[in-house]
Amino acid sequence: MKATIKTIAALATLAFATPAIAGGVSVFDDGESKLKIGGKVFADVTSYKATDGAGATTAKINAARIERAYLTAKYSFNKDWMMRITTDVTLAKDLNAGGKNNNIFLKYAYLEGKLIGKAAVLRLGQSHTPWIDYEQGLWKHRYMSKVMTDTFKYDASSDVGIGLKGELADGMVGYWATLTNGAGYSHIDRTGNKMDFNSRIGFYPIEGLTLDFQYRTGYLGKNQFNAAAAKNTLYQVMATYGMGKDFRIGANYAANDVSPVGGGAKIKNKMYGVWGWAKIAGDFGAFGRFESNKDNAAAATKKKDDHYSVGVEYFPVKGVTLALGYDATKSTLGGASNGKTSRIGLWSETKF
Repeated sequence: MKATIKTIAALATLAFATPAIAGGVSVFDDGESKLKIGGKVFADVTSYKATDGAGATTAKINAARIERAYLTAKYSFNKDWMMRITTDVTLAKDLNAGGKNNNIFLKYAYLEGKLIGKAAVLRLGQSHTPWIDYEQGLWKHRYMSKVMTDTFKYDASSDVGIGLKGELADGMVGYWATLTNGAGYSHIDRTGNKMDFNSRIGFYPIEGLTLDFQYRTGYLGKNQFNAAAAKNTLYQVMATYGMGKDFRIGANYAANDVSPVGGGAKIKNKMYGVWGWAKIAGDFGAFGRFESNKDNAAAATKKKDDHYSVGVEYFPVKGVTLALGYDATKSTLGGASNGKTSRIGLWSETKF
C-alpha cells in the first residue's frame, strides 16, 4: 500500500510539474534514492537554401522543424551511484515511401559510480563521449550550431562502452578516457573486433580559463574480423576564457589523420575554429562561431568547408531561449566554389 501511494504521488508530481524549472523535476525522493525527470527541445522556423558551385539554387525550403527532443530520467541509488536514460527524437535520413520521418532512439543509457569520490568515476553503457558534450556546455548554443568536430563528423557525441573520468588537484585538472565500439550512438549494433580509445584532459589554472586536449584513435566500428578498415586518429586542443553566465570566448585547433588499409600516405584533415557569446542589455545576448576544415589533397582536388553561425538571443523566462540567427556552410573544391547551404530564421531551446 505504501509503495502504491508513493507511485501515485510521483505520477501526480510529474503531471503537474512546470517546464519553467531548468535542470529537471524531482518526481521521487526516498532518503538517498531520487528520481529526476528532465526534457529539452530544439525547434525552429527557418528558410533553407542550397546552391551549387555555379550559384544555381538546388533546394529551397521554408518550414518549421523539431530538430531534437530529449527526455531524460536520472535515478540516484545513493550519493555515489546513479543511472541515466535519455531518449531523443530527430528526423530520419532515409525513409521508405509512406514511412514516418520522426525517429525515437536511445541517446544515453548508462550506470555511473564514484569509485574514489570525484577523483575516479566509472561510466558503463551508452554515454557521452569525452569531448563534444563538454565543449557544448561551454559553447551553450547547440540548439543552433554544433561544435567543430561534430559539425565535420570526426567524432560522435555518444557511444557504447566503458569510461573513467574525474577531477584532480582540487579541480584544477580534469580527465575522461573511454573505450567504445567507435561507430557512435546511431550504430550501436556494430561488431568491430577492435574498440576505439577517446580521451580528454583539461587544465583550469585560474578562474574562467580552460585548456583542454583531446586524443581519439580507432576504426569507428568498421574494422571487422574479415574486413579491415582505415584507422582514424584525432588530436584537438582548445582554450577558452569566460566569466559565469556573462561571456565566454574560445579557440580550437584539430587534426584528423586517416591511415589507409594496406599502408600508403595518410589522409590529413586540419580544422580550426573561433567562437564566443556574451550577455548584453537586460535579457538579451549575442553569439557567433566560425570554423574551417580542409584536407591535404593535391591542389586540383583539395576540399575545404567553412561554417559560420551568428545570432542574437532573448531569454523571456528561465528555461526558454529564442534566437534570430543565420547559419551557413561554404564548400570549395580545388579552390573553386563547390556549393553553399544557408539557413536564416528563428531558433529556440526549451528545457525543464
